[in-house]
Amino acid sequence: MTVIWGDLTKEEQTALKRMNRGPYPSLSKALAERLVFLGLAEERPGGTGINRVGRELVIRTLLRTRSD
Repeated sequence: MTVIWGDLTKEEQTALKRMNRGPYPSLSKALAERLVFLGLAEERPGGTGINRVGRELVIRTLLRTRSD
């Protein structure tokens, strides 16, 4: 399943941006599960973290915003 930035809720977008910067301890369990389901995050020993697909989505979005 391919997810584009516009498919995500503002809450999901914010969570991915924060996870891209590092650990996000206040991430709710429900939101973490949703991001894993979407293929944008993964479970790790220290908690849920952004994965490569999620990171690429955030970076592409940020770069597109800069060029506009």
